[in-house]
Amino acid sequence: MRRSTPFAPFSRLALIAALPALAAFGVLSFAPSAFAADAKAKPAADKAAAPADAAKAPDKKTRDAARKAYGEGEKAYAAGDFAGAYASFSKALELIPTPAAAYWAAKSLDQQGKTDDAIKGYEALLADPNLGRLGDEKTSDAHTRVATLKAGQVGEVTVSSAAIGATLSVDGVTQAGPMPVVLKLAPGPHKLTLTAPGFDAKDVDLDVKAGTKTEQKMDLTQHVAPPPEAPVPEVAPGPPPTPPPAEKHSKVPAYVTLGIATGGAVIGTIFGVQALQSKSDFNKDPTTKNADDTERNALIADMAFGVAVTLGVTGIVLLTSSDDTSSGPAKAAKLHLPPKGTFRVTPYVGRESGGAAARFTF
Repeated sequence: MRRSTPFAPFSRLALIAALPALAAFGVLSFAPSAFAADAKAKPAADKAAAPADAAKAPDKKTRDAARKAYGEGEKAYAAGDFAGAYASFSKALELIPTPAAAYWAAKSLDQQGKTDDAIKGYEALLADPNLGRLGDEKTSDAHTRVATLKAGQVGEVTVSSAAIGATLSVDGVTQAGPMPVVLKLAPGPHKLTLTAPGFDAKDVDLDVKAGTKTEQKMDLTQHVAPPPEAPVPEVAPGPPPTPPPAEKHSKVPAYVTLGIATGGAVIGTIFGVQALQSKSDFNKDPTTKNADDTERNALIADMAFGVAVTLGVTGIVLLTSSDDTSSGPAKAAKLHLPPKGTFRVTPYVGRESGGAAARFTF
């Protein structure tokens, strides 16, 4: 006759009722102690291990508290209360560590903008050996979010200076507050400019790394003003300079011109007399030779008289012209006076005659 334990059916019912909660938190245990009614069918080794496994599994009170905290976290997250959701998921994670509770706790921190804490939560989740229970979709989202948060994480730079009244600018934007100044900058290159009264400005180029904390000390060099320039003494204006004496014109050109004119008159007279003589010979003996001699002598006489008249007038003008002694404003005013009358003589020579033409302009 088979003997049965009266409490075996109750134990099986309690285990079946607890299966959903245990599966949600990843604590489902298949220890031999859960199936005490079938103890006769289990090997002796399983019976020996049953008390140790049963001691590791959370009790019903702990499972109920963890399940309750997890449910409250889900409700708070759906309502947008991410701070409350994080508190509930953290409580559930403390009672029974599961990848699901760790994932939603990190998501709650992420939704609150707590980048550093969210990154730590995601990294702890991804390092959990039981991560496979979370599922591919949530695991992929955890990898994506931690990479995104790290890429957008700022770097912290503490800038200090001993210069009193220094003003700091970052990428051309003035920063408020006295030194030292704690800057939270996006990853990448930045330019710091520090100025202070009495000091030379200083520029520093930084390459900020995400999630790092660095210190930057900026020492300024005191500005040395150049010595003042000595005043230039004023010099009293002196008397205006004495104009140079007017250059006197030489009379030599006039005398030379008149001499040449006199020579021309003499030559003209000589050839004129010869022309008259040749004309007389031609009248007595009209030959071609006498005609040519007469024409040649007359032509030379006309040319000589023309030169004599032209150079004679030119020499008289040069001889009688006065020196120009005016200078300065008087001379400039004189240059604007209307031109005086001019007398011009031009010699001319023809085939049968010669002479000079006179022209007077006023």
